[in-house]
Amino acid sequence: MMFYRVFFLLILKFNLFSQTYINDSDWSFHLNIKDSRHIAFYDNSIYSFSANGLFSLDITNNSILRNNNAIELNNLRVSVASQNSEYFVLGLSNGIIVIYNSDNKNFVDLNTEDEDLIINSLKIYGDNLYVSSSSGLIIVSIEENYIIERYNKIGENGNPLNILESLVINNDIYVLSPNGVYIFDNHLNNPLDYRSWTKLNFNTENPKGLFLFKDSVFYYFDNKIYDAELNLLYINNNIKINKIKIINDDILITYNDLISKNDRIAFLNDLELTNVVLPDIITHINDFIYADGSLWVAGDKFSLYNINKDEFFSPTNTLNFTPDNIIGLNDDIYAFSGNRFSINSRNTGWENITLSNFTNITSIAKYNNQTYIASSSHGILNFDQNLIIDELYENSLLYNHPEEGIHVSDIKLNENQLWLLNYGSMNPLLSFDNNNQWKNHNLKNNSPLFPVEFKFKDEYIWIVIDPLKGGGIIIYNTLTQQRFDLSEDNGLLNSNNVNNISIDNNGYVWVATDEGLIYFSSYNPNDFSSYLTPNDGSQFLFKGVNINSIEIDYENNIWIGSENGLYVFNNMKNNFVFQFKKSNTPLLSDHIGTIKFNDLGSAYILTADGLMSLNTSFSKPKENLLDFKVYPNPLKIKEEDRLFFTGFSSGNYIKVTSLSGEEIISLEVQSGGFNWNLFSRDGIKIKPGVYLIFIVSDEGNEKLITKVLVL
Repeated sequence: MMFYRVFFLLILKFNLFSQTYINDSDWSFHLNIKDSRHIAFYDNSIYSFSANGLFSLDITNNSILRNNNAIELNNLRVSVASQNSEYFVLGLSNGIIVIYNSDNKNFVDLNTEDEDLIINSLKIYGDNLYVSSSSGLIIVSIEENYIIERYNKIGENGNPLNILESLVINNDIYVLSPNGVYIFDNHLNNPLDYRSWTKLNFNTENPKGLFLFKDSVFYYFDNKIYDAELNLLYINNNIKINKIKIINDDILITYNDLISKNDRIAFLNDLELTNVVLPDIITHINDFIYADGSLWVAGDKFSLYNINKDEFFSPTNTLNFTPDNIIGLNDDIYAFSGNRFSINSRNTGWENITLSNFTNITSIAKYNNQTYIASSSHGILNFDQNLIIDELYENSLLYNHPEEGIHVSDIKLNENQLWLLNYGSMNPLLSFDNNNQWKNHNLKNNSPLFPVEFKFKDEYIWIVIDPLKGGGIIIYNTLTQQRFDLSEDNGLLNSNNVNNISIDNNGYVWVATDEGLIYFSSYNPNDFSSYLTPNDGSQFLFKGVNINSIEIDYENNIWIGSENGLYVFNNMKNNFVFQFKKSNTPLLSDHIGTIKFNDLGSAYILTADGLMSLNTSFSKPKENLLDFKVYPNPLKIKEEDRLFFTGFSSGNYIKVTSLSGEEIISLEVQSGGFNWNLFSRDGIKIKPGVYLIFIVSDEGNEKLITKVLVL
């Protein structure tokens, strides 16, 4: 077998990441869009909005589009929506409204310098949009896209109001707040003057909603409805009203049946509820609309249901929960939270699984082709055998805390054994083999230890201790049973609050702390006497910055998750190759939590606002070049922005030349794949023609591996 590596030609190579092209299409959202919070109908599509994310259903062909493929937004947290025959208006969680009209899209920022407001509801009346918000009632010109007026301090004694909902009838304005209902009905007065508003008296409680029916305003509470004269119209002590709407001159109510605990939808006729028959799967209804001759309901788990046609619509292969954490295992990414986990295999979509009698998932590992799931309270679950491993399991060494249960904080496969961290025990580092032979690895502690994470490299295990329990790092040698401590006290850490660690391809150990990023030049504690701080030649990088996570890609780049964005650092060149922020990418949030890669080169990034992935093309190297491939070939230069390489073994040197032999660029490749941005080493984009791809050996011998036709 021939291996190709770089020695004397290294001086010619270009940084691979600098030649790699990443655009918005490489980002994907992995959000829970199954739990529909509210829906709207516009331009032959039903838009379903979740807490974060959305999808659209085209009712002409039943096709589903997700997130920005459904409607392009820079913030997928749509709080409310409103529409009429001309306009479709969305209120975003960041206080911005988006107004769609035909092919036009306009934005109005409702925030002030003093306050970031919350949009509670939207209503279109004529040419104006009435925005009920945490900063009062805001009137917006829907045609001219500007704020006409703000009615904020209209409460008693001029106090500001959090307006939840508004109605306009005959130019009278009704606003609902947690403090009650206020009416402006004297048009000779100034609505900016709080004395022009009259508060309605509902005795001891205030309504949760109001609606307009036959030119009269009605008010509803949890279990009763009042008419315009504040007379009790309807009461039912067995229900809790969620929402009331008028559809085709009928009063429709969604409510929770306090007996069955399920949500219902019903018509209110002659002061009696007539329930609509729904499938048993529908237990929680969040919204309902009338569209294209049918009544639709939306809610958790089922997404959309057409009542008239008895049809369900929900996006497939998507998460049905919001994960707390993620891990990468070969081609798979696991996302988990509580008693739920989901598997995304080879970027093909998510398979959602809910566990019974096993919750508080902390980590997942594969051992002997079986899936093991760790919990902070229930021990370990062999998922394939549906078997819980606890302190009573044969040969088990697990410690069961009398109040908190069996806390396994991390679990990993190493040296054909399953290793685990038993948080809060005297024997926190345990392992067992295929024959269920358990072993305690003595960390020489005199009191319980509280490890949260570990990483393996040869005979060394790097163990992170919970910052809330003293923090720091323990290094354990499995061959000599030696223990080494890294802490702020002995000068080997910049902070005991360690958030994450990772070991790169050169054996450097990277440590993320609340005081910045540091690294060690070796995983062997005998080979270093101090830590190092990344430096770009002029300053220390990330000093004093809270770093949440560290991950290494197959090109040996350092991925750094901070509270101020996602950074990709080349330690060999001491520079940043990418700085991803919400302002310059589709990144959902600048608060980056966990980062994990699968073997295909996709980076999964858990942010404060949801899970995303980025296709880097830096896949895991192959054992040989039998699967080497370059595509697209032919490449249409006006349609394609890059050339993809896959199937490399580790450590290759690639040379691209023209047909005449002119060198275009040379690249050193550590990963199994990458994409080239079609620019030469001089920064000139290639032109149509035939290009030759060579792989160069250690001795400088060139081997032609393929030709590419550029049109």
